[in-house]
Amino acid sequence: TVLFIFGEVYINPAMAMAQLILGNIHFDYFLIVSLVEVLGGVFGSIIVYIMYADQFKLSEKDIDPVIVRNIFSTAPAIRNLPRNFFVEMFATFVFLTGILAISAKAGDVPGMVPLAVAFLVWAVGMGLGGTTGFAMNLARDMGPRIAYTIIPWKRRASSDFQYGILVPGIAPFVGAIFAALFSKFYLGL
Repeated sequence: TVLFIFGEVYINPAMAMAQLILGNIHFDYFLIVSLVEVLGGVFGSIIVYIMYADQFKLSEKDIDPVIVRNIFSTAPAIRNLPRNFFVEMFATFVFLTGILAISAKAGDVPGMVPLAVAFLVWAVGMGLGGTTGFAMNLARDMGPRIAYTIIPWKRRASSDFQYGILVPGIAPFVGAIFAALFSKFYLGL
């Protein structure tokens, strides 16, 4: 299983949700994993801001604040929340179903799972990521979005939590639920 291959490490909260649905972890553990991953995104983004603070300050008057926000979080190419939600949910479904299948079928081959997952990330990102910014991950988007909100900017765009909560926040969990159910009841993994 993915638990064995990744050794209690989850790619993102959506994978933790899939493991919860599959009965591999308990709900409290799912909450802890998800919270820690989001907090890691917050702290990691603050560290990046500190490392590049001079560059941010130097360019602050010349660069659109929305572009700066989009360094920290995802944004759709065209904002259409129902379609953006569907794309992020479907991309997560494909991604997590692929990971579950890879780990079930290639888990005994040393190094195969990380390599295959890397190619899967690339393929799903290139094929399905253009419309939403390809987060498929509450922690990858919400952590940096929260950091953007608390960092002291002179010119600040809206943090756009409506998009952040709905598309990279909720949609990946829905995709994870479908991936877990599809993998278990259709693929027999």
